[in-house]
Amino acid sequence: MKKVLFAIAAMAACVSASAQLWVSGSVGIGNTANWNEDKAKTTWNFSPSIGYALDDALEVGLALGLDGSSKDDNSEFNFSIAPFARYTFLSEGDFSMFIQGNIEFAAYSEKNHNTGLTKKDIKGQGFGVRIMPGVKYTLTDNFAIVATFGSLYYEHQDFDPEYYNNVQNRFGCNIFSGLNFGLVYSF
Repeated sequence: MKKVLFAIAAMAACVSASAQLWVSGSVGIGNTANWNEDKAKTTWNFSPSIGYALDDALEVGLALGLDGSSKDDNSEFNFSIAPFARYTFLSEGDFSMFIQGNIEFAAYSEKNHNTGLTKKDIKGQGFGVRIMPGVKYTLTDNFAIVATFGSLYYEHQDFDPEYYNNVQNRFGCNIFSGLNFGLVYSF
């Protein structure tokens, strides 16, 4: 038994010695108003992630997503968790290009107090698969800037039928939208 535990510990040490741990994230807040509306809509997001660089070309990780919005008496809150894999296919100096694949699981909550739909929360859950291109520019040994843009995706959303009987399945490709920037710190 001791030999088995020692062997597992030795393998874990070898894997962690060859892998580089990194953390990343993005934070955003927005406020939009239409010229014909009295109230503005406020949106926010917080998206931390953690990952391992297994070698120069392959990284794996886990991303969390928290976002929401509010306007008048209406509010939304979304939570997601997404394991991902990232493959770097081009690297030239401090610049590299990669393709990333996510498997996303999400939960939704919405309050519609002034729309006449319901006075209760609308709740739901969903999952999706997303593939997106990205670029990385290394600033120092520890810091890099990462940007992803567009995606090819499939999403399934299922809302609680007690409040809102709706199932949505979407497949899409949005190459020229969804630009996201993040800062990466490597240990």
